[in-house]
Amino acid sequence: MQKILVVEDDQLIQRSLKEALELKDYEVIQAFNVKQTLEIMNSSIDLIIMDIQLPDGNGISLCQHIRENYRTPLLFLTCKNSEQSIVEGLSAGGDDYVCKPFGIQELYARIQSLLRRIPVNQDIIYTADLKIDTKNYQVYKNGQLLDLTNVCYHILLCLIQHHGMVITRQNLLDLVESQTQHFIEDNTLSVHMKRIRQTLGTYHGQSYIETLRGVGYRWGQ
Repeated sequence: MQKILVVEDDQLIQRSLKEALELKDYEVIQAFNVKQTLEIMNSSIDLIIMDIQLPDGNGISLCQHIRENYRTPLLFLTCKNSEQSIVEGLSAGGDDYVCKPFGIQELYARIQSLLRRIPVNQDIIYTADLKIDTKNYQVYKNGQLLDLTNVCYHILLCLIQHHGMVITRQNLLDLVESQTQHFIEDNTLSVHMKRIRQTLGTYHGQSYIETLRGVGYRWGQ
């Protein structure tokens, strides 16, 4: 049974989330503030659902603190719905962001997407009509080897490994620089994304990559 830590100070929302998640056979662990979250947090937790406004602190800072030790998928569930708040949450290490009020079916879908994350050390990854050979840094579409630069490969791999999650532009820049040891400018990232899309083409008439304007990108297949 997968464990979900819900960090929310509103008793009614906590109770509603617990009941809804248990209907889907998730084990729910509850925390009502920052202090409790830090006491409860451990590597056995599969997913975190977190509010930003907490009585003894801020969810953004708490997320940054958690990211120092854990890569557990984290979904912000909050009434703060401005673009700036969304960017701050994702840049702090959040994997997805849902605004209140929310639909429970949408929340279920977001949770399932986060829990489907592909392991980083998987040698062969299949998604849609693509095959990614992570040992040889090669990408195939319907058996045909695609011509991708090293930078484009790492961007693509990051998006695929975090299937369904929003990856901010800054996170992509940081990842590519750490993998390639090459500085990548922000406007250059847009060029690389365009090249990736052109190389991949479409799948059933749809782009593989979804753009969230002002935020980042998400692998949609």
